[in-house]
Amino acid sequence: MIVFLNGKYLDAREARVGLFDGGYLYGDGVFETIRLYAGRPFDLDGHLGRLADNLAALDFAWRPDRAAVTEIVAELVRRNGLSGRDARCRLTVSRGGSPDDPLPLAGLGSLPPTVSAWMEPLGPHLAAWQRDGVAVAVLREGFRRGNSPGIKSLNYLPTVLALREARRRGCAEALICDERDRLLEGATSNVFVVAAGRLATPPLSRGLLGGRTRALVIEAAARLGLPCDETDVTVADAAGADEVFLCGSVKEIVPVTAVDGVPVGGGAPGPVTRRLQEAYRRGVRDSLGGGAGGPAGAPA
Repeated sequence: MIVFLNGKYLDAREARVGLFDGGYLYGDGVFETIRLYAGRPFDLDGHLGRLADNLAALDFAWRPDRAAVTEIVAELVRRNGLSGRDARCRLTVSRGGSPDDPLPLAGLGSLPPTVSAWMEPLGPHLAAWQRDGVAVAVLREGFRRGNSPGIKSLNYLPTVLALREARRRGCAEALICDERDRLLEGATSNVFVVAAGRLATPPLSRGLLGGRTRALVIEAAARLGLPCDETDVTVADAAGADEVFLCGSVKEIVPVTAVDGVPVGGGAPGPVTRRLQEAYRRGVRDSLGGGAGGPAGAPA
């Protein structure tokens, strides 16, 4: 794998980040994961806009330049032989540092950041998830994001722990809820429930990350004439819903077939989820000028 690190393209085994980098020491940094279709990035402006907002919130002086990022992505695609393939690209910006000031609290804008990017092809499991759906586990307190849930920061330990626990329970994803059993989000996704043809998704005010795909799904639902409410959704609501689905930039829209072992609807992907999958992929094709219909084997 060839990666980008601070202006250079390197073999991944040769890439090194400094011991006093703020991302390594404190999770002081942010990232974006960008989906590539046939080697082309989708929703790049949306991701870079959120990245810029997050950097501003953390007092970084560095901002992503669209032309430069586009060039980096294209070069990584070329060097890694991913032209024409679906992939994911991770762009990370972390706080620089030095042994002279291992915990910088002032003058943050003067610290040169660590900027990196790498990409990998999508695995075959994703098409199966989208086609057949997945089971999810509900996790409660202790797995929520930190005090800045709207920032896609490098402090990702709660997410990693949630995913490990979900896998121990034989599930593909974890749904995180609060002390009142209100759903917040998936560990690496946002969640929607469907009841009587109406969508509902937890509001951002509850403390969750507003995913780029979440916003695009809400827009797609509006185009299809499907009502969508940003409102509280409980675990019981999800278990008793007609349909439940997850969404994220890499996974697109993935049906949920069981919540804590309880089948959702008939235990199979539902018609509203299928309509939204189709609408989402149509939006991708329109945005990229055709030829990007989602992973091979996924339903059209």
